Amino acid sequence: MGELLVKDPVDIFRFLDYGETGVRDVKPAVKPKSTIYRIKALDRALDILDCFTFENREMTLTDIVRRTGLNKTTAKRMLSNLTARGFLRRDSDSKGYQLGLRLFELGGIVFSSFSLRESASSYMSELQQRTGETVLLATEMEDHLVYIDKRESRGVIRVSSDIGLRRQLHYGVLGMVLMAFLPPGTVRNILQKYPLESYTARSITDQDVFMRRLHEIRKQGYALEKEEAIEGVMGVAAPIRDYSRLVIAALGVVFPAYQNRRDKQLRGIVDAVREAGDTLSASLGYLI
Repeated sequence: MGELLVKDPVDIFRFLDYGETGVRDVKPAVKPKSTIYRIKALDRALDILDCFTFENREMTLTDIVRRTGLNKTTAKRMLSNLTARGFLRRDSDSKGYQLGLRLFELGGIVFSSFSLRESASSYMSELQQRTGETVLLATEMEDHLVYIDKRESRGVIRVSSDIGLRRQLHYGVLGMVLMAFLPPGTVRNILQKYPLESYTARSITDQDVFMRRLHEIRKQGYALEKEEAIEGVMGVAAPIRDYSRLVIAALGVVFPAYQNRRDKQLRGIVDAVREAGDTLSASLGYLI
């Protein structure tokens, strides 16, 4: 789910085993038999890039030395090279380093090749026009929720999340949809690694209650939640399937919870989200 009042690509390669049940069973990647050659200088450069996150968008030389364990001279030399190639840029006022435009360009190449995002584009725009609210598209990556596209609300108050932002898979309405269609054993393994958290007073933190909630979502074909991830925000989400009949993404609408909505209006949003999910799934080859 998104962030209230905050503005805060990737083809996702998975090794999957689609059993006779048609339910996704994620298996660990099989390591290649060939030798993996490591280049220390390249590893160090990548370690520096890995320091940057949504929460740490700008870092000083001291920050990077502390996080990577590199000595100051080596780190400074690496930063100079990365900056010269455009992978980093240095703010002349703060003297801090930020990710550079070259990474943005490379990310754009990956983004443009992401077929799910391309296929969903028109359906997301139509859903945003129909509801007037923020529309989010997310998928599962390495047991996490990843936002891959969005359409902003037309209203003054907006609820959104950064594209590429990773969350715990059980976070928010889109995460619950993705988890609802995983095998129960996989769900429990994920919850063991990443326990349920109390984001608000309404958050579900009991695992058995959460499992029953996922069963309900799977049965009704969509999720509706109110202030379980962010106070003052509610959302509706539906699963996206492809020709394999497996759930590959979640499409949802999030909006302020305190807006006065009649049951009929809320039902209209639920219907709009489900219809958009069904038509997008059909375009990806899913046959009911």
